[in-house]
Amino acid sequence: MSSHVVVIDTTARRATVKTTPAKYLADILQESCTKLGLDAGQYGLKHKSKQLDLSLSIRLSGLSSGAKLELVQLSRSPAVVTIALQLPESEAHGVPNGRLLDKFPSNTTLWIVLRKFEAGVAGNASIRNLTARGVPSTGTGETGSGRLYYEIPVLQVVGRELSTFTDLQKSLAQLGFNSGNVLMRLSFRKTDEPLEEAMVKIEEYFKSFSDVMSNSTPTTGPPPEEVTVATTAHQNTANSELPQQPPSSVVESTPHPPSRPTQPIDTTSTATRSPSAVPNISSRPVMVFSPPTSGTPQSAQTTYNDTDYVPSMDQAQAHQRRLNQASRPTRLPTDAEIASKAAAEHEKLAAVKDVDVKVRFPDQSQVIVKFGQHDTAKTLYDFVRSCLVEPLASEKFIITSLPTGLKPGHTGAKIQTAIPDTSEALLIQDLGMVGRVLVNFTWDTSVPPAVRESRENLLRLELRSQAQKLKVDPVPDPRDEPESGSGRSLGASGGDQQDKEKPGLRKGGVPKWLKLPGKK
Repeated sequence: MSSHVVVIDTTARRATVKTTPAKYLADILQESCTKLGLDAGQYGLKHKSKQLDLSLSIRLSGLSSGAKLELVQLSRSPAVVTIALQLPESEAHGVPNGRLLDKFPSNTTLWIVLRKFEAGVAGNASIRNLTARGVPSTGTGETGSGRLYYEIPVLQVVGRELSTFTDLQKSLAQLGFNSGNVLMRLSFRKTDEPLEEAMVKIEEYFKSFSDVMSNSTPTTGPPPEEVTVATTAHQNTANSELPQQPPSSVVESTPHPPSRPTQPIDTTSTATRSPSAVPNISSRPVMVFSPPTSGTPQSAQTTYNDTDYVPSMDQAQAHQRRLNQASRPTRLPTDAEIASKAAAEHEKLAAVKDVDVKVRFPDQSQVIVKFGQHDTAKTLYDFVRSCLVEPLASEKFIITSLPTGLKPGHTGAKIQTAIPDTSEALLIQDLGMVGRVLVNFTWDTSVPPAVRESRENLLRLELRSQAQKLKVDPVPDPRDEPESGSGRSLGASGGDQQDKEKPGLRKGGVPKWLKLPGKK
């Protein structure tokens, strides 16, 4: 006897759906709603008053054969789902951990998710090609120039492979993702379909991305231009006339439009990668601090009081209030609230004129420099490269920092993240740097060990000559402060006030209850 489940709607109508261990609950919901004439996007499944996770399969859901499931109506407003897109190695350059992160409504299709990550609208990353990739094929027996064939994106989501245009039309809710976090692993697979035919089919399958962008929430960056199919087909025809290329090379047929409008950038603040062409450091006002002379940190040399670590009653009550507040359920923000918060953060960042960046090197020397609104992450890398001595300026390094609260897409976790070496990310607008920011210099793993272990003479001679010693004023110990006379006067006045408040007590006399009879 084949396995099955019975789905019951709110009017007691039943639909029997045959199942297999690998069948997903989202597919069961879709099939049952089709039989009952309902919209699957507005309903969920419950079993014994417990909401079921539609992204699970029958094997993982724990349902037995013949289980009775209830159709429950969901909220009409789409929920917010956090999507983490794991990029392949060919597209992960300059992306921390090779993963793009952003939030989407649950009614967003997988194709729109890919297009938004592709255009840089989501994930705050650079523009890349994920949905219009072509790969040349020069197989055995073929003559002439290689023809471009379409390379379709393939998503791996919770053990399910989505590799067709029909699968990519599904929304997050149809796959069972109505809340929480979802990890999607992206890869590419070569097809036997020419690229120009695939682009025509894409236009038939999917709605124009420009229409979706016009209806989406406003973002901090301008939306990219939509590339028409006719233009793409013309470029593909031109590419097919190029000389023969090896099959391993990937050709991106869709040109990448500029992610930002052209803005005037101070040429004195931009440095090239060549060590001999670095700008003069004096073009920016810098402040240099020499490394400490003692091997013991100054914080370890200061005395402390053990009682300072004992929380007071007010601190304990405040901690308890925070724990109680964190344990209460909170309502997820709506799309309008998310857009309003993003707009407010964008206005705050737009009002920031400059930021002081302190670069800490491996030898504990520090350089403080000021950057403006138009400076990018590449400007920071080029400046740091210009501070190194000539033999080390050509080595590869990484700059990391703690995320700030105004960084777009910041989840609140205080984790060191690498700053990408790209001119597409602005220090203030995209990375959220405000006020004073500390960044750490780290050598890349490809650098020879002798360079990574070096702790002396990393900075150029002109910087070391103007370095000054960093002085930290010690914190005064409250136990060493002398008692002031005002405290004693306050205590005396407080005692006098208490004496005045006591009933029946006169100065220089005895209480009334202590008087003997007959005496006044």
